[in-house]
Amino acid sequence: MAAARERLRKLLAVHPMKAARELLGWELVRALPEGEIAVCRLVETEAYHESEPGCHAHRGPTERNKAMFMRAGHAYIYFIYGVHHCLNVVCGDKGEGAAVLVRAAEPVTPSGLRLTGPGVFCRTLSIDQRLYAVDMLDPASPLRLRRGKLRKGETISTSSRIGLSPNQSPDLPWRFFVEENRYVSPQKRTVK
Repeated sequence: MAAARERLRKLLAVHPMKAARELLGWELVRALPEGEIAVCRLVETEAYHESEPGCHAHRGPTERNKAMFMRAGHAYIYFIYGVHHCLNVVCGDKGEGAAVLVRAAEPVTPSGLRLTGPGVFCRTLSIDQRLYAVDMLDPASPLRLRRGKLRKGETISTSSRIGLSPNQSPDLPWRFFVEENRYVSPQKRTVK
């Protein structure tokens, strides 16, 4: 079990651009507070690295972003606009500020969940600060990742990230999504 977990961790201990692409098709399993288990497939991600100003780790470790510097596979969760939580999967080497934002997912079970957009995704799955820094590769975690893959015929497209101002982020093609998946954010569906 521990060896399998470390194999998954190694897949994520890479630059966030590579991890963001790798995570598409993986399943996120959430043990909800009411006892129900929700499973979804990741279909849209964005990469963030300390080397660029759009990343929360750009100015180094703080109390808010310290999870971004943990080992790959941990959860970095932040609160934005006083309204939404956003889930990121930490990637890269320990001590490197890097993470992948989960923007959208396709529900596996139960069906009918609203999982488009990072804020709606977290609200639907009751993901908030109580899950900050959990190890999502730990099979006992209430929020965990299972390796998956793209389905036959699915392809990955890229675009620039959503919601960042030009001074926060140059036009980097660091958003990855499963082309033509209906759960992908409707903004910027243009392919680069």
